Amino acid sequence: MKKADLHAHTTASDGTFTPAELIAEAKRAGLDVLGITDHDSTEGIAPAIEANRGNNLTIIPGIEVNCDVPGGEVHVLGYFKDVPGGALQALLQRLRDGRRARAQGMVDKMTALGMPIAWERVVAFARGGSIGRPHVARAILEAGYAANIGEVFDKYIGRSGPAYVERLKLSPAEAVEAIRQSGGVPVLAHPYYFDASGAMIKTVNPETLVPELVAAGLRGIEVYYYHYPTSAMVGLMKIAERYRLILTGGSDFHGLTKTNTLGGVFVPWEAYERLQAELAA
Repeated sequence: MKKADLHAHTTASDGTFTPAELIAEAKRAGLDVLGITDHDSTEGIAPAIEANRGNNLTIIPGIEVNCDVPGGEVHVLGYFKDVPGGALQALLQRLRDGRRARAQGMVDKMTALGMPIAWERVVAFARGGSIGRPHVARAILEAGYAANIGEVFDKYIGRSGPAYVERLKLSPAEAVEAIRQSGGVPVLAHPYYFDASGAMIKTVNPETLVPELVAAGLRGIEVYYYHYPTSAMVGLMKIAERYRLILTGGSDFHGLTKTNTLGGVFVPWEAYERLQAELAA
């Protein structure tokens, strides 16, 4: 049976595997299709394609854009035939610049709280990729100010933490429009979040969000996702059917910072085929 994972990250954003390492991991996982969807960056795609030469693995160039809604955030995935350029790259650069400024602001706030961390360590954890909050978290953990990553977010850089800094605001509708204008297929990523026990820890309401995004050009919903119970998937399938959206899915693999396993989420082969048909259209 053929196997696809349409959601994975590299060191171009907040993954811990380089593009070449991710390709090697995909081979070990027995994947036939891999979507590379770094946060606000497509820099990992070209080196992944180069590392994949001579393999039977199909790579789908992608992106994951972090967006804001009242009281929280949502993510929008974009899939492409080739690495996108133009206006989308200008938007992504603006978002990356905002991420870097946000991270520097968090470092400054930690210093003001009497818990300095070295900016150089944040940069080192990013390994040349787009700097983000997870890299600040790892530097805080390394400095000994928390026992684990969860505690870092709870005590310091979570939304209610004393070192939290707001990020550059972008609406999901704006992300959808930018992806469509660049020839991509926009997909609403993991509308729900569940922990390992199956308890919902945070959510957006797709019933109210999806109609707005469909009007902006949304073409899919990520239904098959890490720790999603059947009830959540069925509910999202119904929404997708109502708006004639394609279904996608993936592990949201980040490497060593999360327990997600590459290829660890069952994604029906039909999901990949429908995505390919949408890209061809």
